[in-house]
Amino acid sequence: MLIRQIKENLFKERSRWFPWIPVLFGMGIVIYFALPFEPSLWLGAGLIEAIIFLALIFRRNFTILGILSIVGIITLGFAVVQLRAAYINKTPFISEEQKLYLKGRIASADANSRGNIRLLLEDISDFDDTPIPGKYKITLLSKKAPAEEGQCVEMIAKIMPPYSAAVIGGYQFDRKTFFENIKATGYSVSRALPVECLEKSSLSGSLKLKIEQIRNEIVNKINAVLPPDEAAVTAAIVAGERSGMSRRLTENYRDSGLAHFLSISGLHMSMLAGMMFFLVRAAASCFPPLIARYDTKKAAAVLSVFMSALYLLVSGAEIPAQRSFIMIFIVLLGILLGRQALSILTISWAALVVLLLTPEALVGASFQMSFAAVVALIAFYERYAGNLHRFLHGGKYQNRPLLQKTGRIVFAYIVGILTSDFVASLATLPFSIYHFNQIAVYTTIGNLLAGPVIGLIIMPFVLISLLALPLGLEELPLKIVGFGVHLVNETTAWVASLPNAGLPVLSMPSWGLGAIVLGGLWLCIWLGKWRLWGWLGIILGTLSLLTTSVPDVMIDESGKAVAVKDNTGRLIILPSRGKNFVKSIWLEKTGNIPLSPDEKKKLNDIWNGRKRAENQTWIDLRCNSKKKQCVYKGRVTILKNKGVKIDGRTFDSKRALGAAVRLHPDHAEIRTIRAYVGSRYWN
Repeated sequence: MLIRQIKENLFKERSRWFPWIPVLFGMGIVIYFALPFEPSLWLGAGLIEAIIFLALIFRRNFTILGILSIVGIITLGFAVVQLRAAYINKTPFISEEQKLYLKGRIASADANSRGNIRLLLEDISDFDDTPIPGKYKITLLSKKAPAEEGQCVEMIAKIMPPYSAAVIGGYQFDRKTFFENIKATGYSVSRALPVECLEKSSLSGSLKLKIEQIRNEIVNKINAVLPPDEAAVTAAIVAGERSGMSRRLTENYRDSGLAHFLSISGLHMSMLAGMMFFLVRAAASCFPPLIARYDTKKAAAVLSVFMSALYLLVSGAEIPAQRSFIMIFIVLLGILLGRQALSILTISWAALVVLLLTPEALVGASFQMSFAAVVALIAFYERYAGNLHRFLHGGKYQNRPLLQKTGRIVFAYIVGILTSDFVASLATLPFSIYHFNQIAVYTTIGNLLAGPVIGLIIMPFVLISLLALPLGLEELPLKIVGFGVHLVNETTAWVASLPNAGLPVLSMPSWGLGAIVLGGLWLCIWLGKWRLWGWLGIILGTLSLLTTSVPDVMIDESGKAVAVKDNTGRLIILPSRGKNFVKSIWLEKTGNIPLSPDEKKKLNDIWNGRKRAENQTWIDLRCNSKKKQCVYKGRVTILKNKGVKIDGRTFDSKRALGAAVRLHPDHAEIRTIRAYVGSRYWN
């Protein structure tokens, strides 16, 4: 009975089958990344051959063919990402720290949080001019680049493998750098000096460098016209360059719920394409003979595609920008061919193209949040756009006074902003919790205040600035953009200052996020009543938050950085050595904040063996300054800056890459980072 009902629903909604193709393709990618080991290259190929063989045998059984098609698409996604990883792994990665003489071409340059220049080097060679494969990312001692992109530099640098995850469930830096073909990271121990390149750059390399130079020229012009904060945000939304933003400014945008404005996303791309389309149509309307003779709508579509492609290249072609460009291209292609683009099919094509070209993007927050917001908005407006249209254009509304019509439009605009923001925020909330462990509580207020400024001031004059740049007339429009950015900066500062604006939360488990994603997709893609089954996955995933808790003890790879849970369930970083970067990630992933000055003083007293009576009310931690060790809950011995013993056994933190420990009455549950990251190409 249930199977028959499912079949009936499936055939009723044949028009919605295609959107499930990128979903199934993505499942194969997720399976690849979830494996604890690197699978054999024959696995993907063997599965595909087996599916083809079974399809030939059961070619007259449509039910089995349907199941094989589903498995086949999943397997194809698995095989695509597996082949991409194997191709990248052809050249070796640095496996240990070493000091090298390096000579290489600057592919790109940016700055870290301290303002030091970071160079991405390619076409690298050593002192004997022996080629070194891949790319290296090197942080310099200086805050000024020694040469421009495309030029070569030499230096002595200490290089090391990229960092692995710092916490279970945390971001895997080495995986990201692996798929970017960055073989090592490090820092210079000498000055970086410009030298002559041994070989000319390839055609594709020259094109990339030219685009990078154009981006830098745009950023330099922005910096020359606008004050620092306005210039930093303008550079982010025009050229995708966020290195100039201060920590305070970045936190304000994040806590106010406007961080999406700093990413080159559908907001920017669609606004620019739409304004370009309108601008061309408006200009053509000034010449009636032109309209009578030519289809100006198609000309506007072509120029809008060109403008979108130009903006995509200039902005750095990030994942949200790629998704937006593909969607805009399909919509405008529909105009050129005289057809209407279906929204859910458009976003499906965009997802499929992105996953085919860069399958690793699926596990990144940028891809997930960008597509989640758009899919949710499309599904919402598919269902409720008719009500909005009737409200604005239906019934007796046509004969009402102009003032009343205008009032309705303004009201609909405000409600539209609030509704769109609510739907998009709700869709991206699970990803914010999972990746960033934070909820922007007042995101609706921030978007309502900043939305009109972005739509009416900033983005129109960004378009005018880009069109005026080749003519050298960009100063005035850039100043208007800067004025709008100043207003948005003030808005973010005010919203971020509200109580609990950026609320820290504990990260949900991966299976919980997966349940929410599948439930949400089921709810958004299908049209019939059975789509409501998706709420089961959403509810199950939300309940997964109840299964998470702060570990009793956290240990880093060196065994020097240690954190323990106090009697209220809060994670406390002990005043031992260890990387501050790792400690900050621990606090972030567990939804905690740093200690206050008074709490730090109290902890130092305990750490040094003083005020032992307070251990019972705050932390069950007893320290002996003479033995240079502390005992937590009578079971975990912390040898200051030398390692940890758990239930009397020495814990090998280096081999485990760090761990999270939960103390049960009869045993200690130890989850290592090594088990989390597995044994893969990138580690």
